[in-house]
Amino acid sequence: MRFVLTIIITLVSSFCAWSQIMYDQYVNSDYAKIKSVTLRPVVKTRLPSSLIHVGPEKGDSLATPVMPLIGENKGLMMDFDILEDEIRPLQWRIIHCDRNWRKSNLVESQYMTVVDCDFLIDGDFADFSYNTTVPYVHYFFYFPFHGGTDTPEIRFLMSGNYVVQVYEQVYEGDIVLIQKRFVVTEQLVEIQAEVNRPNLVQYMDDSQQISMKIVPHGFDLSTFDKDLYVVYRQNGRWDNTICGIQPDHVSGDGSLVFNDNRNALFKGGNEFRNFHFKSLRIATTPVDYIEKNDGKYFVYLHPDRDWHAAYTSTTDLNGNFLTSEDTYNHADYCADYADVKFTLPYHRNIYDTLDVYVFGGFNDWKLNDENKMTYNEEKQQYEASILLKQGYYNYKYVKASADFNTIDEIDIDGSFYQTENEYEIFVYFYDYSIGYDRCIGYKKLKIDN
Repeated sequence: MRFVLTIIITLVSSFCAWSQIMYDQYVNSDYAKIKSVTLRPVVKTRLPSSLIHVGPEKGDSLATPVMPLIGENKGLMMDFDILEDEIRPLQWRIIHCDRNWRKSNLVESQYMTVVDCDFLIDGDFADFSYNTTVPYVHYFFYFPFHGGTDTPEIRFLMSGNYVVQVYEQVYEGDIVLIQKRFVVTEQLVEIQAEVNRPNLVQYMDDSQQISMKIVPHGFDLSTFDKDLYVVYRQNGRWDNTICGIQPDHVSGDGSLVFNDNRNALFKGGNEFRNFHFKSLRIATTPVDYIEKNDGKYFVYLHPDRDWHAAYTSTTDLNGNFLTSEDTYNHADYCADYADVKFTLPYHRNIYDTLDVYVFGGFNDWKLNDENKMTYNEEKQQYEASILLKQGYYNYKYVKASADFNTIDEIDIDGSFYQTENEYEIFVYFYDYSIGYDRCIGYKKLKIDN
């Protein structure tokens, strides 16, 4: 009887692990203070000296983690800081997922060429911070054309959704420190799409509508009603997607036409607020002043204001961030950390039961204690202090209930059809021959004024 119960518990545990949705996340606790996590596309180029350089394409430093299945010089790089002064023995691995970001039933040998290999982040891929008030270790690695010092290059064999995990092996088992999503794409169909102002009156002023056509070019889409899965994503956020839209009709050439007037609508939002403190010696607008106290930097931003009443035209990074400093041009390990002070004047009354958060890509679009604001009754304003690395930052203010069942991104910053957002379209199709969701099409588009 005990043996049967053990088998049942093992099967249930395995099923739960398999069915769990794999979100972007990272540990931020006493165990590991992790900051400035990025996963972005890079290219491999051979320099005249025969050395290999890996870095972002020109003008592509803020691109989202999407890479083609075929493209030997294209890959992704993850980097992050841990605020401590010792190098940890970290490792990384790659897991294939289905269209809903649950671990697929494929084994490693089916989706990549290198299996059962410990991908180490050794000393060649970790730098101690240099001349900073906050000590940290900067870690980085890239794939698929690099697996570490003593491991071969890997190659992906299948398109679709993946996650990369950074973990630490301890006696009790693996502790996952970072988990990030990325997508490997194939261009097997053509995607024709545009973002427009909605033609329905009730959405015209605050929303944006995606219209799309999928042209098969010989790819069999006849079972689209059960095997096709479309995802629209705004500003690189997996928490802001529209999924599972079906075409309105099929045209005479077999193209699938998506002109949904109601279900393919995104709130336009407003342009993101932004600031930078590339320099810790000179305050630039909207930084009011910078001070150093007890060996630590503090950056005070000018008090913000309510933006919900009107569209604010400004250049932004669509919520993203980019580390940078002005001394050695080596921001990865030379940029310092500072406590950035946010203030939002706000007259709160008894009906204001929602908490206010500073929201952006800098903390992976999460609402947590790190970016939660406190209300100063005496000054009638919300305040927050967030430890950030030198660089350029976008953010907005979001309201949320304590249980996060209610999240309001519009009340403080507003929503307008004119806002310049970036959208991505992912087209998945289930492959019965092997049993996985392949990404057969990908397109990026913007709404510009």
